[in-house]
Amino acid sequence: MHPQAFLKTFWRLELRPQVFVAMSFAPQYQGRFDNVIAPAVRGITVGDQPLSAFRVDLSKSGDSILTDIVDGIAHSQIVLADVSSVGKDSVTGVAYRNGNVMYEVGIALACRHSSEVLLVRDDEDRFLFDVSSIPHMKIDFTNPASAVPALQEALLARLRERQLVQDARVELALAGISNDEVVMLRQIAEWAPGTVFGRISKGTVDFFGMASIPRLLDKQLIRAVGQFEDGQPAYEPTPLGRVVAVMVKDGLRKFTDTSRAKNEEADASATEPA
Repeated sequence: MHPQAFLKTFWRLELRPQVFVAMSFAPQYQGRFDNVIAPAVRGITVGDQPLSAFRVDLSKSGDSILTDIVDGIAHSQIVLADVSSVGKDSVTGVAYRNGNVMYEVGIALACRHSSEVLLVRDDEDRFLFDVSSIPHMKIDFTNPASAVPALQEALLARLRERQLVQDARVELALAGISNDEVVMLRQIAEWAPGTVFGRISKGTVDFFGMASIPRLLDKQLIRAVGQFEDGQPAYEPTPLGRVVAVMVKDGLRKFTDTSRAKNEEADASATEPA
């Protein structure tokens, strides 16, 4: 499945207790996973759950492996990529890095905030792109005694810095909300976690529900969890929905009525017949 199709269809804010690891699967790199990366990750807990290092099984093929990669990147706590140089060009002598790993890094930076991505390497070779805004560190994989605690502290720093309000999913949801959705989300923000809600059938057309509920479902801000005794669907906000609801309630940018009037005047003058 194409990454964009997956993210539009299956992306959730719920994160699994794992760190997605992008690295070469060549046998000579297995030791750095077993002796450094996996132990460093296992020593970290999030919400009383120990984390595990997750790598996509390259024995899979075609569409399934791409889906697993995007799913893992989207739903792991952190993305860790070993971007160490793997060789030198036979003509130029310039060092190059694993193409598959760099592809996964690109997906990670497209759908996760840069604070949730950590690049590690064991070389001083020049990068082909600017990493100044991406957390990165050099690590000596041949010395697990020092590498494990150093990597663990770097991962913990990423977890401490992570802010869901900066997540691309939140920004996308906020950029496309309608007035009816704003009203509904403000109500959701006032409810206690675990609250289930629904629309009451009054025998008339529920224009508000028709305008807000389907759009919130489509954006994965709410989800159906059952139905009430009168047969009406029961909904609850998703973790993403709760974050967006609080942002709508407290954090939307404010404009004055004067600004709106100027915009309306500009629109009217632009549509006058010639």
